[in-house]
Parts: sequence; C-alpha cells; structure tokens
Amino acid sequence: MRLSKARKEAVTAVMKNTIFEAAGSVLEKHGVGGVTMDRVATTAGLTAGSLYNYFRNKDDLMQFVYSRVVEPFFQYVERTSKLQRSAPEKLKEILHSVRDGCIEHRVLIRFWVGENHNDQRRKDDRMRFFKILVAIIERGICEGSFRPHNPANSARVLQGCLQELFELLEAASNEEVNEYIDFLIDASLGEFPLHAKKASKSAKAVPPSSNP
Repeated sequence: MRLSKARKEAVTAVMKNTIFEAAGSVLEKHGVGGVTMDRVATTAGLTAGSLYNYFRNKDDLMQFVYSRVVEPFFQYVERTSKLQRSAPEKLKEILHSVRDGCIEHRVLIRFWVGENHNDQRRKDDRMRFFKILVAIIERGICEGSFRPHNPANSARVLQGCLQELFELLEAASNEEVNEYIDFLIDASLGEFPLHAKKASKSAKAVPPSSNP
C-alpha cells in the first residue's frame, strides 16, 4: 500500500528528528572524528541502508544537523531585531537566547566553532550576525539608548566575546555560562561592573582581608 504524500512527509519528518537526536548523541560520545553513518544509524535504531534513504553521506547529515541548530537561532534573532522594543532590550533577549542555545546544544556548537567547521559557512554566519548587531546598535544610538559611536566597533566586541564563550564550552559549567552572559549583558548595557565606586569622604577605609 502506497503512503499518501502528506503521510510520507510526516514519517520523513519523524525519522529525521530521530536521526538528528542520534547524531547529537554520537557527537557527544565520540567527538567529530568518531561520527560515522554506521554509528548514527545504530544509535537511531536504523540500518545503515535505511539512513542513506534520508542522507547521502556524512556531510549531508551534518549540514542537516547544522540547519536544525543554527538556522532557527538566526531566525529568532532576526525576528527579535524587528520587534517594537528598545535596543538594550533586544540585545538582552538575544544574549539570553545565546545562553540557552549554548546550554541546550553545547556539543553541536563546539563542533561548529571548531576547525572542522566549514570556513565559508562560518564567515557567512559571522557576517549575518554582525549585520544584525550593527542594526540594533544603530537603532539604539538613534533612540538615545546608546552614545553616538561607530556601531561596527561594538558589534565586533560582542562577537568576540561570544566567540570566546563558544570556545570555553569544553570546560564551562552551565552556571559559568549564565554568569558570563550576565556579565556581558551588564557590559553591553553600560553597566560594566569593573570600576569601583568612589567612597564618600566620610566613609572609613576598610582594610583588605588577610585571607586569600
């Protein structure tokens, strides 16, 4: 009995979701070099032949996994950038989204910021995100939320900070990811918690603790 087109598409979507989860599991256990079509098929409960019905090869499979993780993030960021909210609110929401993505897709993000990532794809992604950040910062300058400056410089700083976060994911805990993003939000909103507030003249100096 031949399946209807709609039912066949539904079955394909379910199978690809199963394969996506399996590929993520294999990446987590075996690393990039250990990802093989056989391992993904076994983890997904499929035969290798069945897996090839959905993906031509490993590169095709990895591109699919990429699209399931990265493209939805860009779509979310682009929607957020167009909301009727202040620029600081948009940046804060985007950075929270980055935090959530790092925690949920830690292994896959490490894969795409590593040397195995397609260089052209990475360049395209960075430019796409850079343009979104520049547009938000420009809007913030126009609305008076940010001081006048070259928005490209701020966008580059934010991108650099996020790249550092991605590279730290190998060892960073979820708590450290949260702390890092909170610190970055403070910095991007002009509340960089680095300079100490000057004590009033009447305030007594507190000697430093002898404990390390």
